[in-house]
Amino acid sequence: MKKSLLALAVLGAFAGAASAQSSVTIYGLVDLGINKGNGGTSVNPGANGTSEAWIMKQAASSRLGFRGTEDLGGGLSAQFQIEHRFNPDMGNENTPGIFWAGRTYVQLTSASIGSVYLGREYDPAFWPAVKSDPFGWDGVGQISTLQYAGYADIGGGSSIRTANTLGYRSANWGGLTVQAAYAFGEHAGIGGAPAVANNYVGAQMGFNVEYAAGPIYAALGYLTAKEGITDGNSLLNLALHWDFGFAKLIGYYAKADVGTASNDVFELAARVPLGGGVIKAAYAKLDTDTGFAVPDTNKLGLGYDYPLSKRTNVYFDIGVGDSDNLSKNTAYSFGLKHVF
Repeated sequence: MKKSLLALAVLGAFAGAASAQSSVTIYGLVDLGINKGNGGTSVNPGANGTSEAWIMKQAASSRLGFRGTEDLGGGLSAQFQIEHRFNPDMGNENTPGIFWAGRTYVQLTSASIGSVYLGREYDPAFWPAVKSDPFGWDGVGQISTLQYAGYADIGGGSSIRTANTLGYRSANWGGLTVQAAYAFGEHAGIGGAPAVANNYVGAQMGFNVEYAAGPIYAALGYLTAKEGITDGNSLLNLALHWDFGFAKLIGYYAKADVGTASNDVFELAARVPLGGGVIKAAYAKLDTDTGFAVPDTNKLGLGYDYPLSKRTNVYFDIGVGDSDNLSKNTAYSFGLKHVF
């Protein structure tokens, strides 16, 4: 009898906690593929496979996450999200030293005004970039590094998620949204890892303006460093998409200023429905000044996604990169992705 009463008490405690939270969702993604490259040294030709050997790697970053929302009444609500990134081929953390390496924040939302959030989140300039990559920054065909060339020099890190962030996301006003964020600086490793001596990641701030209605998507993003030796370095990007139904055409431009040097990125891309799946195609060209670690580079990505269900799809991608003073690299992969 005592054990039964104890069990009922424990269940009651869990029920009380559940009723206080409107909803909690467990979600995730597991992706694995077989990759092969020609062993060339072009910058980001394949992203996940430049070796001549056959290797097993993920295209999309596998993850396990929890998100929830609570209705506070009067049009107000509170949300949280925590997300772990991992490598399913080995079972280890995707980013050593950061267990919750994905989006990890808490926020307060007004249905009419928008949300204020605190924590680890994507910087505002990320969204025009990732939405303009038909590969979604995944796999050997992605053009992410070219889109964000010079980013590591801007804020002292290479992660597109900033730690210690205070941000605002507007409500959707007839297709128009805005986002602004300020990331406080502190001693940290790349992307917000534990403190490392003499490794100070300075403050960053940025914003974006996006418009999405009907067939049109247009966006502007901006990111700048505010402290230390990177103070004043910046990244500006612009995106324009038009969905014709039979194909979505994508245009993208970015400019990074680092000290007295700068670079320009030009991209044309498309997503074309075909045979129940989607063809992905992108070409990007990076023009750099002397002083950038990344040389002038051209990148071509081609791929095909075929859904087996709403949650599972197979893919085949090819990436070809050609950089000044470096050998050409061709990489390709095929794999399986499941979302839950």
